[in-house]
Amino acid sequence: MISRKLIRTDLNLLVALQILLEERNVTRAAERLSVSQPALSKTLHKLRDSFEDELFTRTAHGLVPTPRAEELGAQLPTLLESVERVLGESDFDPLTYLGSFKLLLPPILCEALLPGLVAELDKTAPGVQVITAEITPDYQELLKKGEIDFAAFVAMDTERDIHAEPIATLAPRCYMRIGHPLGVKKEIELQEFLAHNHLRLYLPGLTRENTSMVDDVLGQYGAHRKIALETTQFASAVGVLARTDSLLVANAGFEASGLYSELITGRELPAELQRMIRNTLSSNRGKMSLLRHTRTSRSAPHQWMRTLLMKHLSGPGESAEPIRQPKAIS
Repeated sequence: MISRKLIRTDLNLLVALQILLEERNVTRAAERLSVSQPALSKTLHKLRDSFEDELFTRTAHGLVPTPRAEELGAQLPTLLESVERVLGESDFDPLTYLGSFKLLLPPILCEALLPGLVAELDKTAPGVQVITAEITPDYQELLKKGEIDFAAFVAMDTERDIHAEPIATLAPRCYMRIGHPLGVKKEIELQEFLAHNHLRLYLPGLTRENTSMVDDVLGQYGAHRKIALETTQFASAVGVLARTDSLLVANAGFEASGLYSELITGRELPAELQRMIRNTLSSNRGKMSLLRHTRTSRSAPHQWMRTLLMKHLSGPGESAEPIRQPKAIS
């Protein structure tokens, strides 16, 4: 039976509350709702009367939700998705769509993803805003709450309502500065490769056995690299490469952006190391995946953005279909 309270409730108030919870800022929320700030302040007053709670307190850093607002924030995304399905979504057109997508990404993926993604959005969806931040340990909880739309990480253990889609990646290459002694060689021998200092990119929060496919493989053959620097920052690693004779193994997708073409160059890994990689199996190998909450599965904008993300994360000329990866990072 429909209650009198529900009959009197304006569903637009719930939409406004959800946007306020996402933005934690009246100005940004008003922009997304296409209303004035005074109008949104009146809406917030109505929300406080309806729920008999302050819902938000103002601080120097924006709006801070009350426990009651946090409780509502856990329920609203699913409720509003259900209402949207009942009403039926209008035809989705990226060219006219106005909205934002929040992503959590490791820094090394930002280097490969953002230049191509934002350039395509600039032409095909000028009203779309992309907001990125570094991956955090609570990314699954943030997906559940609707505070982020996508995350990219090694999907070791995902909860039932989190969908993880493996990302196809290009084979790793050996990067070095322009003018490096190994740059003039037709093929790099394994011993030459091992004789130089190496830089290693890693994803914070992973156990040692899931951080480096190259070192995992070399160790099984009794060989090892001398690691001079470990970092999560690809740009910092490039700076070190440009000023030393160090080497860096990273996915070939970084070359496509051309951001560092005047500083570094990529070469094939030693043939012997490539054979080692092909012949070595490891049960500990994780898969870098694009993660999203199942509640967005019927959202046309989210499915469109998912396709774009898979396209640009997979590298130029690659299919967005998932393939088996030996490891998340080299």
